Amino acid sequence: KPKADWEINHFLRPLVDELLELWNSGIYYARTSKHVGGRLVRCALVPLVCDLPAARQVGGFGSYSSKYFCHMCDLRKEDMDELDMDKWGTRTCEDHREAAEAWKDMPSVAQRKSAFKLNSTRWSALLDLPYWDPIQFTVIDSMHNHYLGLLQDHCRGIWGMNTEVDEEHQDAEEGLQPAAASETAAEQTSMSNAPKYRPILGKKTLKHIHTHLRDTELPSWVNPVPTNVGAKSRGKLSADQWHVFCVVNLPIILIPLWYHKSQLHRERLNNYMDLVTEVVIGSLLEMSEPVIKIYEEAALRYLHTAKRLYNISITPNQHNSLHIPSFLRNFGLLHALRTFFSERMNLNLQNENTNMKFG
Repeated sequence: KPKADWEINHFLRPLVDELLELWNSGIYYARTSKHVGGRLVRCALVPLVCDLPAARQVGGFGSYSSKYFCHMCDLRKEDMDELDMDKWGTRTCEDHREAAEAWKDMPSVAQRKSAFKLNSTRWSALLDLPYWDPIQFTVIDSMHNHYLGLLQDHCRGIWGMNTEVDEEHQDAEEGLQPAAASETAAEQTSMSNAPKYRPILGKKTLKHIHTHLRDTELPSWVNPVPTNVGAKSRGKLSADQWHVFCVVNLPIILIPLWYHKSQLHRERLNNYMDLVTEVVIGSLLEMSEPVIKIYEEAALRYLHTAKRLYNISITPNQHNSLHIPSFLRNFGLLHALRTFFSERMNLNLQNENTNMKFG
């Protein structure tokens, strides 16, 4: 990884030069399978698909800890709890390009750092592509946002999933003061520092869940999750495992367990099912405007209710989930905009035997 965020441009430059040639003049193939007389081909780069840190670095944006933590709206870091989207404002391609040009023209590193602190914008080589819109084309990856983000954070950060801690009183009427939710998937996954409150998914409930995981029969095309999920010995879950566990297993197990316990348990179930609705819609193989509106309503209702039930603060990942409808409208299904393919490619590359020397 480049040591400084702007060093990424050294890696982007050769790619951008080729993309400019493909856009301006194109490449003429003397013959193709369908055109024996040859064919002129032009290409354009549209979506930038990668995880959040890489997307912000490549696109020329600040990280989720910057003053302007979101690459799509003008909401400031200190106002992250604001859920009225009409108050967010909208970033524009024109304003971003102007700020990025100004950053590039700064004569010193110190001045560039000062400019970045003001508007969380720096130059990216991708801006040399005249058609490229960094606001609309920098995708929020749903694999990290939904599976490794929202679902994992709800189980670990909000419900405090832990097999080694006794849970709250069964009547659960005293409410819950959760630890601050982690901002990164790595932090969310690490639960070595046990929370000081009694978790909702504690020892007794997880024992019940583990029993029913073993008893649940799934279709052959659904990969079962480990039956000791939540235990330290289990370690991390993959994005697909979080998806199956939270969208398939937990609704089957928790609805009959919690629904008749108390009003608070029913409110928690309703809140959780709004999250499930949001994630399921993001995984659909067909999309329409009415369905996108259901996503928007469920996502907003989930965060509003979670704030009331658990006294949480909104995280950058939760905020980003409210922008995903923009990509559903612009690009359609999220399957083509997820990083599953690149993560699997990374795994394949990591498994290659090398001598750890370049070349």
